[in-house]
Amino acid sequence: MKSNCWLALFGAAVLFLSGCSTTTLAYYNTFRQALKDRTVKYTPEQVAASKADIMQIEAGDRSTSSLALTYIDGDKYRWVSGDKVIFTIEHGVIVKTEGLQHDLYYTTNLQHIPLAANDTLPYSWKRKVDVDGVGFGLTVDSSWRIGGEETHEYMGFSVPLIKVVETVKFPEYTPFIDTGLEWENIYFLHKTTKQLIASQQKFSPEGDRYDMVYLSRIVREMKAQGVAL
Repeated sequence: MKSNCWLALFGAAVLFLSGCSTTTLAYYNTFRQALKDRTVKYTPEQVAASKADIMQIEAGDRSTSSLALTYIDGDKYRWVSGDKVIFTIEHGVIVKTEGLQHDLYYTTNLQHIPLAANDTLPYSWKRKVDVDGVGFGLTVDSSWRIGGEETHEYMGFSVPLIKVVETVKFPEYTPFIDTGLEWENIYFLHKTTKQLIASQQKFSPEGDRYDMVYLSRIVREMKAQGVAL
């Protein structure tokens, strides 16, 4: 994986608009509107044509939206929505957010995220988190296991997957009896490449559950399998 930082055309490049061409600005504005439009359903051709990786995301019971990959710093991937919500994801796990009602400010022990392991899946991961409106320095324990193999269909393309289940145990954080302190996060890895294709995860009892699908990764897999777009 590349260790250097790079900026995708979308997102952070807008900070340097004075040096952008009219074509670049038109592309940015068009793509930004697409991300804001929650009715957009991407086709493989549209995803393949995008200069930035696209992720489909559904938060709680709300409509499906989109995120674009704007920045990579080592193993940290920053994804941004049309309304400027930012998810920082490392080895498939949400480790920081910006723009939510209860943001995840910080996550420790990132070097031991189980999905970062090359061969054997570690069975546990302990970290501390800072969550706005919930608490700081909260110790979160989770256990990990392989949940079997499944086949999911995305954009009309069947993908063989390995299901990884994380059982999260969140600490009590109020003087009262807290509920909803245990839940499962699900990660779907491609059976052959072991690349993360989709996930269902939450990082706090106070936050939404996020269903994420990495559309650009799926389209690249379609191309690798010889599917004509």
